[in-house]
Formats: sequence, structure tokens, C-alpha cells
Amino acid sequence: MAKLSEERINEIRSHSDIVEVISKYVPLTRKGKNYVCNCPFHDDHDPSLSISQEKQIFKCFACGAGGNVFTFVSRYENISFAESVLEVAKISQIDVSDIDETKRVENTRLVPYYKANQAFIDYTHYILLTPDYFSIKDYLHQRGISDSVIKHFEIGYNPSDDALYHYLKAKKFSDEELIKNNLIRLTADGIHDVFANRITIPIHDKMGNPIGFTARRIKDGDEAKYINTTETECYVKGQIIFNYHRAVAASKKTKRVLLVEGAMDVIGLYKAGIEDAVATLGTACTRNQLDLLKRMHVKIDVFYDGDSAGTNAIYKFGKMASEAGLDFDVVANHYGLDPDEIYEKYGKDELEALTHRTVSWIDFCFEYLQKKYRMENYADRVEFAKMMKVEIEREKEDFLKESYFRKLYELTQFDMSQFKTEIKNSYSKIHTTLFRYGDKCEYEILGQMLLSKQAVNVFKNELGFLTSSVCNQLALYLINEYRTKDEINVADLLNQIKEEDVKDLLLDLSEWELAPVKMDLQVFQDAIFKIKVKCQNAKIKELSDLAKKMTNPLDKAKLMNEIIELKRKL
Repeated sequence: MAKLSEERINEIRSHSDIVEVISKYVPLTRKGKNYVCNCPFHDDHDPSLSISQEKQIFKCFACGAGGNVFTFVSRYENISFAESVLEVAKISQIDVSDIDETKRVENTRLVPYYKANQAFIDYTHYILLTPDYFSIKDYLHQRGISDSVIKHFEIGYNPSDDALYHYLKAKKFSDEELIKNNLIRLTADGIHDVFANRITIPIHDKMGNPIGFTARRIKDGDEAKYINTTETECYVKGQIIFNYHRAVAASKKTKRVLLVEGAMDVIGLYKAGIEDAVATLGTACTRNQLDLLKRMHVKIDVFYDGDSAGTNAIYKFGKMASEAGLDFDVVANHYGLDPDEIYEKYGKDELEALTHRTVSWIDFCFEYLQKKYRMENYADRVEFAKMMKVEIEREKEDFLKESYFRKLYELTQFDMSQFKTEIKNSYSKIHTTLFRYGDKCEYEILGQMLLSKQAVNVFKNELGFLTSSVCNQLALYLINEYRTKDEINVADLLNQIKEEDVKDLLLDLSEWELAPVKMDLQVFQDAIFKIKVKCQNAKIKELSDLAKKMTNPLDKAKLMNEIIELKRKL
């Protein structure tokens, strides 16, 4: 990717609107000259995040999150700063064609792994299409996997004679590289292919880089039906979602993404013309996977198997997703089958229709938990009511919340709507923005320096420092910014600051209700004078404490004279 210059970053920011960008992620409400919303960075039930269109910054007064448009996108999407710049450009329809995203690799150290995996894909896909292995391709055809599906998912076949290993060696890959990448293994009998005699399906990361494989056995036997790549440098189970890089584009059109369990479920849906499916590859959903799903910015429809294991998995996912604030429903799959099996047994039309038969997460919980608790038992009924109350209170629509509490009362005879549950979260401690990094004088000085280059020149000539290290660091940033500019743009300055506490201070000043609105030389010099007095008093106290400890009368007298002179100057 071409290096992003400071000028290009500022250009993209200045041509984007923070209100327009943030509204793509969360609904906004106008309040005075600003916009507000529930903060997506903590469990927020009352709008505490404020967006200033005038200053192009945001600030949450509960959890302390704040910054410019790049900060929001980077944090919300869990991506790097450079990626957030490109994402903002896309949302704002700014041309970034000179920056080649297809060449973007998050970690260049992983490039050798990607190359080895791509060589594996090329070889196994080629092998599947050769006449010698027509029977394997015929087996796939019998399962409804056409040539176009094989091509789309780059499905291949790894023979059982270690031919793949010899091919990769001929391509100059070392044994060490291939073993680290889990493509071959060293055994007592020598080196052998890991996925020998299996149909292979490549797994990619969010950028589309090949990072691993899931492989299915050909015949039933003692060996596992499916095996996946073990954890490697580039394949970390729990951080990957299968088909993510393809489904992102499709989900933008359908406004939803189907979450299934395995790669074959995704393929089964694709056979029915459904392209917006992704899979967690059978693992319990993790926080990293939830973050990836959140980045898609569409509703999630959970389409797991309809058996007891599938419903248990839905409940585990739903608890995490509900707590994380994801928008999701549950496909009402009462067939007890996975998507591929439904396709085989009931056909394309029924599978496609089923994906739109959804129930809400809370309705799913009502049905699921009633099977777990005996409603005729008082203690079980109490526990059921408490479990449902937590989920109902997360519902954002008041009319739905009221309806669900009414349903809960009908089932349990407990009116749970009368008692507000305090939802615990890690942001319960409210941050105060009132002079948390310095005193009022320092805020006044910095506030005027933000407004005026003249204030910076007076500051350098008459004071030159601030007593708070954070305030002093921001003053240095302002001085440096004015070397090349005549005025300060807070949103752009945030890009230059590395220290989080200095960024927080700048945001505090930007939202300070008593912040100066124009340069006032008299007020500015009064604040400087008070800082000088504060420093002098601190010096006097330090010398007085030292004098108390002195035993030599001459030295003590000399120090007392120095203290008297300092007091005279005050």
C-alpha cells in the first residue's frame, strides 16, 4: 500500500463528515448544535456520546472515548489507523485509487505462509480437475457441488502419495516452512502430507489471504470426518471467520449475513444461490469473531443446525452477541438438519425461504429456556424469570420490552418490569473532564493557544512551560503545529498526537463549557501570572522544608534570605 502522507490524511479527513460517517454505524439524534447517540464502546443505555460537526470530533462523557473520524472507525472496526483512513474514504466516496488495497498485507512476516498456502491451493485444485481423479470430482458432483462451486471456493484434492510435498519442494519451499504451516508433518516413517487423501477447502483471512484449510475424508472410516489446519503463525483458531472476505460484498446488498457452523454449510447455501453466509468453523464464537461480524454493519441471522447441539450453540453465541450489542435474529430451523442437508432433502427454494423465517433472540430464549427449566417448579420459575429479565432489558424498543415483560408475567406470574437490573460493565466509573490533567489556569492558557498564534508567541516569551506534564506536552504540540500553520484544526491535530492522555486533554478542551471563544490578552497574561505564582510558592515551600532540617545557622540564614527575596518578588 502506498504510504499515506500527513497531507493526504488531512485531505481525506477534511473532505469527510464525521456525522455522516458515524451515522453509518450507529443511529444519531440531533441535540442543539451537536449530535448524540448511545456509545458503542461501552454498555450505554442513555446517549452519552456527543459528536461535534463543527469541530469534527466525538466524545463520550461516560467511558471517555473520543477523537476524530479516523479514531471512531479504527476503534469501532478494530482496524489500524491506515485502514481506518481508507475506510473513511470509501464511506465518503473519496477517490483513493492511487492506493492499491489489493496489495495490502497486515503483517509482511506472514507473506511466506501465504505463498506456501497459495501453492497448495493451486496444486490441489489442479489435481482435482485432472482425468486421474475424475472419481473425486464425480463424488462432489453427486453431492451437488458443481464445477462453478468448485472454482468459486477453490476446492481441491490432496492425493495420498505425498505428491504435494514433492511439488512444494520443487517450488523451493523448505521443510521447515511447510511443517510450520502445517502442510506436511514429520513422522517416524518420514515426511508426509497432513491432508493426504482428502478434499481440501481453503480458509482465508478478512483480507483474502490464504491461511489454512479444512479437509474432508473421501470414505467413511476411523479417521476424523473433517480436519482443520492446526494453529500456525497465520492461522489462529477463534480469530477467523470462513468466507468472510467474499460475504462482505454480498451482505451489503442483502443487508444481512447468515452465520453458520461449518464450511460445508456455507457451500450448501451457495449452491442455493445464497452468497452472504459465513462460518465459525465449528468453534464456539469468540470476541475476535464477534468484532469481525460487527464490522460488517449488517444484521446477523444465526442459522445453526436445528438439533440440540445446534440450539445450545445458538444460545452460547446469543449470550455473547447480546452483551456485545450486536443486531441479530435466529433462523427458525426446526428440521434438525444443517443447511446442506436441508438443500439435499428439501431443495433450493425451501432452503432460501427458510433463511428468512427468523425469530428474535428473546423469543428464542423463551422457547430454549423453557426446555431447560421446569415451569411447574417454583425455584426453576424464579431462575427462568431472572434469566429472561436480563435479556429483555437489553431490548432497545420500549414497546417490545413491554410486550416481552407481559409474556414473562403470563408464564411465571412475576412482574419483573417493576425492578430495574443494574447492568454491570467495565465502564461504570464515570470519567470527569473537569481539570483532570491540570488546573484552570493551564486549561485557560491552552484554550487560548488553540485559538490564537499570538497566544503561543506570548506563552513562549513570558512562560515557556506548564506545571502539568500532560498540559506541557500539549503546549509543545501546539507550538510545533503553528510553525507551519496559522490556525489549529483539532481533528487534524489528533492525528499527530501519540500519547492517549494528551489526546484526552485536547478533547477535554474542545468540549470545555468555559473554554475561551476568542483571544483575550489580559485574561491570558493573568493566567500566566498565576502559574508563575504557583511555581514560586512551590519553590518557597520546598526551601522552607529544607530550612527546617538545617542545623548550620549560617547556611540556614542564607536560605531564609533567599526565601524572603522570593516572597518580595511575589
